Amino acid sequence: MAGYILALDQGTTSSRAILYDDHARPIKMVQQPTTLQTPRAGFVEQDAQQIWQTQISCAHDVINRAGLLATDVTSIAITNQRESIVIWDKQTGKPLAPAIIWQDRRTANYCKTLAAESANNSMNDPVHQDIDSVNMANEVQRITGLRLDPYFSASKIAWLLETNPKLSVRASRGEIAVGTIDSWLIYKLTGGEHVIDVTNASRTLLFDIHKLAWSETLCDRFAIPMHILPKVLSSDGDFGKTKKGLFAKQIPIQAVLGDQQAALFGQGCLDAGMAKNTYGTGCFMLMNIGQQPKLSEHKLLTTIAWQRKTSPIRPDNLSFDQIVQSGKRMLQPPKKEVTYALEGSVFMAGAIVQWLRDNLGMIQQSSDIEKLARQVDSSEDVVLLPAFTGLGAPYWRSDISASITGMSRGTTKAHIARAALEAVAYQTYDVLIAMQKDSPHPLTELRVDGGAANNDLLMQFQADLLGVPVLRPRDTEITAKGAALLAGLKTGLYDESTMKASWQVDRVFEPSMSADARERHLVKWQQAIKRSLMPL
Repeated sequence: MAGYILALDQGTTSSRAILYDDHARPIKMVQQPTTLQTPRAGFVEQDAQQIWQTQISCAHDVINRAGLLATDVTSIAITNQRESIVIWDKQTGKPLAPAIIWQDRRTANYCKTLAAESANNSMNDPVHQDIDSVNMANEVQRITGLRLDPYFSASKIAWLLETNPKLSVRASRGEIAVGTIDSWLIYKLTGGEHVIDVTNASRTLLFDIHKLAWSETLCDRFAIPMHILPKVLSSDGDFGKTKKGLFAKQIPIQAVLGDQQAALFGQGCLDAGMAKNTYGTGCFMLMNIGQQPKLSEHKLLTTIAWQRKTSPIRPDNLSFDQIVQSGKRMLQPPKKEVTYALEGSVFMAGAIVQWLRDNLGMIQQSSDIEKLARQVDSSEDVVLLPAFTGLGAPYWRSDISASITGMSRGTTKAHIARAALEAVAYQTYDVLIAMQKDSPHPLTELRVDGGAANNDLLMQFQADLLGVPVLRPRDTEITAKGAALLAGLKTGLYDESTMKASWQVDRVFEPSMSADARERHLVKWQQAIKRSLMPL
């Protein structure tokens, strides 16, 4: 079966479109940058219209540059930055406010107040306990698997409605729609479908990961009308077709995954206990924990990895003649199986390198960081604590500030560059320790992807800290591939063998650091963390 999958990869700093052939091989990629705005401290925004324009431009360009026609495209797959939200007019399709990006921290006090109010109410009214009187943070985790944090979508939506009375009125009338980036792109691509995939829904702080439905309780608590939220579909659902005139034919959208779930799928982590780490703007480690959600006891997140239809199964493995004689149905209908994951989110990874490049002018381009860091054999006592937007898992402290400590007169740019790379690995180590405490499955290897996964110095240091091999595939742009693979499986363009063949290792980084050296590094990092957590 011939055909191509068009994967749309909308990230924090760029929009990309990649075409995959019938063997899941990337044949052409087009990328355009998008602009982040920070109008005030803690605010991180994007122009939603720019997100759409760059994404559709990439889609058209990649087909043209590949020398193909839209009629050659079998299906569209979407993967996207998660937690970021767009609010728009249902009739005109025009955004009504800037997109609020996942890094945004404007609602930190809102979340603190919500948690404090519920805690106080619980103490004052221990008998009549409901969502307002139990500990809000615990209730949020129980329902959503997440934490009460401004990182997620709910407080962003609540802030928009609370600070814009006109929007609130229009929301009550059902005149507006809100959604994550996948929902926004689907709306624009189809000309009106207001849907969301289950993985993105599970990042909003409004979705019950057990019932697989919007939580009426949490929507009420955040004062968000449920009718402005999109319809939730499985990851390999039918999200609609592109509107007439957008391409030479109407192309079905048949796979949508949040970027980190797409990377987990693309890395082939289909069995419980398998894990991947994506080194992008942030750093995201996910471990497949199977078909039962397990709430973290060590400040990690429980999230939906994907929901997809299983293949039809022949009953009891009977032969064709036996099935006919028994009168049973030929095939048991496919089920929509849900796979869950534990996740540790690090807010600053590649963004640290961008800060060294753009704010300090230490390097001309991000890829220069490894060469600069290799100018010294050690970062010595220098530790860069990259809490530019607070600390993520397993600390979840939005009030911590970034710092560089341990400098002396002999400190150079190279020491700081090396400390920056080490900071990425240290944060991943902290997440892994928490993950190992939560999961019954010991980690035996870590599969890596993302731009910084191409940094050999970082990957070797990561393996040394973790004490397990780090596996880098040949194709580190695995996020788009994960979504494309799911679309290909849905359409029949790919099968399971295609998926296995598409993942090939480029290099294995084996741990080589001595136990004593490893311990010295970790003590240095942990001391820096303790200093930052101490009250002023």
